[in-house]
Amino acid sequence: MALLYTDSHNHTVEFSADAVMTMDELISEALSKGIPAVVVTEHFEKDFPHKIEKPLIFDIDEYFVMMTEQQAKLPEGFSLYAGIELGYQKHLPAFYDALVKSYPFDSVILSNHLYEGKDPFFFRDCYKLPKEELYGRYIEELAEMINSTNDFDIVGHYDYIARYAPYPDPTIHYDMCPEAFDRFLTAVIRKNKSLEINTRSIYKFHTLGVTDIWPDRKILARYRELGGIRVTLGSDSHDTSTIGIYFEETAAMLKEYGFDFLCSYVNRKEIRQPIL
Repeated sequence: MALLYTDSHNHTVEFSADAVMTMDELISEALSKGIPAVVVTEHFEKDFPHKIEKPLIFDIDEYFVMMTEQQAKLPEGFSLYAGIELGYQKHLPAFYDALVKSYPFDSVILSNHLYEGKDPFFFRDCYKLPKEELYGRYIEELAEMINSTNDFDIVGHYDYIARYAPYPDPTIHYDMCPEAFDRFLTAVIRKNKSLEINTRSIYKFHTLGVTDIWPDRKILARYRELGGIRVTLGSDSHDTSTIGIYFEETAAMLKEYGFDFLCSYVNRKEIRQPIL
């Protein structure tokens, strides 16, 4: 069955150090699944605090050369868009603002992969904190991130902190830190940005054996209650197995909670895809 919605978050091995699929493989798999469009949102993590084999930044000029070549040979009815995923740190908003103004990106994701300056994937000591305290602090950092800049379109994976958590139930819920969530969601709404529902997290929780793998309904309900209307689906795929994963189920859940459309972006302009 063909999927109906744009996959707005993907990484390729040519430009993201932690990806294993090529851009050719991304396109081929998306076509085989009937996905109408994908966005290639490579990591740009300036001043990443951990020593890793390859830097989490990429040559943007080379990226656009490849994008242009790929776009020239796409079949009719399929679209490939240029994106970037910016890794937030407090000292970087001005640098990132200048960066994205210098290139013709279709969409910009702003994400926070750090907690108090360290990535939980590499630094697990943060999980010694009680889950509610840690998650609340992280959500507060997201609110601060959104308020620090305006030149982005999508707020990436608000539940990143939960992805590597060793707690028996790692999922994140509104009732754990309602005041922090309200500040975060209000900031998203005030800036007219789109809240990403990152289906890689759903897949991750599923593999861990968590029974309820879906985003907390109270988060979605509260976002809608506060006036939030913009949501985006992104698989955050680093390999071909997860492209478009859980999109139909997630879109149906969003519709149940009063969301009428999904946002994607072309030339930094919002495109609304009705949820069918």
